[in-house]
Formats: sequence, structure tokens, C-alpha cells
Amino acid sequence: MNETTSTTAPKVFEIIDGNTLMAQEYEPLQFAVEKILPHGVFILAGSGKIGKSWLSLDLCVNVATGGKLWEFSSEQGDVLYLALEDNYPRLQDRLNKIKAAAVDISRLKLTTGSFGINSGLIEQAHNHLAAYPDTKLIIIDTLERVRDTEFDKNIYACDYRDMTLLREITNKHKLTLLLIHHTRKLKDDDPLNTLSGSMGLVGSVDGVFVLEKDKRTGHDAKLTIANRDTEGFCFKLRFDPDNCKWVFIGSDDQPPEEKEDEDNFWLVLLVDTFLADTWTGTATELCDALKKIDPHADLITPRTITKRLKGSMGLFKENNITIAIDRNRDSRAITITRQGEQEQTERDVVTT
Repeated sequence: MNETTSTTAPKVFEIIDGNTLMAQEYEPLQFAVEKILPHGVFILAGSGKIGKSWLSLDLCVNVATGGKLWEFSSEQGDVLYLALEDNYPRLQDRLNKIKAAAVDISRLKLTTGSFGINSGLIEQAHNHLAAYPDTKLIIIDTLERVRDTEFDKNIYACDYRDMTLLREITNKHKLTLLLIHHTRKLKDDDPLNTLSGSMGLVGSVDGVFVLEKDKRTGHDAKLTIANRDTEGFCFKLRFDPDNCKWVFIGSDDQPPEEKEDEDNFWLVLLVDTFLADTWTGTATELCDALKKIDPHADLITPRTITKRLKGSMGLFKENNITIAIDRNRDSRAITITRQGEQEQTERDVVTT
């Protein structure tokens, strides 16, 4: 009986020592949009009809023209937008609404159809990039429209497998692939946990953008950005219905005490705007009065207004406004009085 000797090479790790690694020169991270959107695979998620496509189209135009998305410059290049839930008349209408006709958008390429991930999309992408090698951004709107692989009971494995197939595009080409996706209806303190599907999606991409509205019928929203290779961001945005664009109105990443100071100052400005000489009423009546000046004042409830007023008394005094809160058995009366400059000066003299 002849014994056969195995010639299979032993399985070992391919390693590199620390000194050799540190001596390597690697190309620095490239960006489609500076600081916030590097090259790689990313997801932009949000609930249905929240405005993801408007943000996507604005992003496409800025990269195609070398413009700015808010305060962030774009790296100009060709853009491919797979608008798989749209048609060309609707796309034309949307481009008109965001005033894209005023600039040269010849580097923006659009299509309303594609194969699925498992049936030709990857080949389509490689062929397109051979024809347009200066492409910097591809957006697939939406991810679900190209998912045609067979699902099994292990959702995590399915999600990870699809993302791995899509990564073949960015492994071969230096660009950003942004996938538009939906969030679940369930709320969570961590926006990344709201993505529809398993955590395999989050774990297999280079970053996640989550767009959340403060109120479904409102215009204010929060954009949370969690990237693997950049710092995180939390932007406050407001949708401008006249131009159909998301407008940057600030960052929501201040320390809690700074945010509280900002909110208190906003409250003082509101009161200062509507106050003539003296106003007296309940917390509910005060909230109603503030809403007439700024619709966003509906974020202040009668339950919290008294606490906010008490915490802002020093700031009110600096603006010549005094707050008095009297409570009896049935209700709590709030009196807000504007002090004249002469009266305020006399009070300061007596105090000193």
C-alpha cells in the first residue's frame, strides 16, 4: 500500500512587522466632500419621504461642479446617480427646483435603471468607470432596488455579503459609493441602530449618515455622521422648500452646558421680541405666545417653560427683563416685566 505525502503548503499568516509597516508610504485618504465624505462605501439612511433624495441630488451637483455642500468643498469629478425610484421627467423637475440649470452639470450622469448586485450591477459599474475614469461619486438610490441576492435566515450574513460585493467597486476604483437606505420606524438613542436590516450593514461599510426630522411635518432635521476614518459630526439642518435644499444651520455637538446656554439665549430673544411692558399669564399661555413668533417654539412645553425661565433669570436681567413666578393652589402665574433703562440704572445704583 503506497502512502501519499501531502504537498499542500502549511497555512500561515501573512505578516508585516511594526518597523516595516511604519516605513511604508501610503496615499492619504481622499474625499468626495472634504472632512465628511471620504472615498469608500457609505450609507445615507432616513425614513421614507424625509428628503434623502433631495440631499443626494444636491450632493451630486456639488461634486459634478466642484461646488460646496454647506461649508465643505467638493472634489470635482464625474458623478453617476442611479435614481432607481424616479423617471427622467421627475429628475428634470427636481434639477430645476434646486437651480442646477444655472451651472454646467454635464459631468453628472443619471440613469433610472440597473441590474441587481448579483445579476450584473458590478460589471455595469466597472464598464461605466472604464468609460468615465474620473468618476468621484456613485449614488445608488435606493439600496433595496439593487438587492437581488437570495436571502436566508441569517440576515446579518446576507447584509454583509451584499456590502462585500458592492465594495468590489471601490476596491478597484478610487471613488465614493453612497447607498441610500431606509430606517426602521422604531426609535433608538443611537441613530445607527435605526437602519433597516441587521448590524451587518453598519459593520461592513466605511460610514453611515442618518437623517432624522425633529417633526414629521416640520422642516428641521438632524444629520448624524459616523465614519470609520474621520471624526463624527452631528449637523442641524433645515429644509428650504423654495430651493428644495437642506440648509446647514449649525452643529449639534456642543457640550451640554453650551447647548443649554444657547437654548436659554434663544428663549430670552423670543420673550424680548413679543414683550411690550408687562405680561402675565400661565405657562401654557406663554408657550402659545412664543409660538406665534417662532413656530419652532413648540419644542418648549408648558411643563418645561417654568424651569427654563428660572434657569435664565440672570440672562433676562442682563437684558432688562425681570421674571416673577407666583404659585397658588390652582395655578402658577408668570409675570414678565421690561425694565426701562432709567429704572434699571436706579436699581443697579441701589444694589451697589
